[in-house]
Amino acid sequence: MVRPGNVATAVSRVVLRSGYHVNSDRPGDEYLVPLRLTWNAAPLEVAGVKYPEPEIRRYPFAEKPLPVFTGSFEIRTRFRAPDSAPRGPGTITGKLRYQACTEKLCLPPKTVSISLPVEIE
Repeated sequence: MVRPGNVATAVSRVVLRSGYHVNSDRPGDEYLVPLRLTWNAAPLEVAGVKYPEPEIRRYPFAEKPLPVFTGSFEIRTRFRAPDSAPRGPGTITGKLRYQACTEKLCLPPKTVSISLPVEIE
């Protein structure tokens, strides 16, 4: 629940299968697909997306260590309700883009749709 003019934080929990990793939001090399959470604009405004600190791991396929996420982790998004936001229940939609990899192979990049219920007072 958020009031117009205020900010609320939503937590998106990501759980990866054992043995898999995804690149961090700042993977370090142009050819690596970054983890990216984006939101559609209405009815709230995105005030910021905060990713966790990545783990730095070595993999046989890379010359240098890579910043990755493994296991389960949280992405926090701060939303601001503009004064003009419609009161009542609503839904915010977004997309999570990632590329899951093991030490031996990477799956094709994928984008999944996500939604978040919201109540504006």
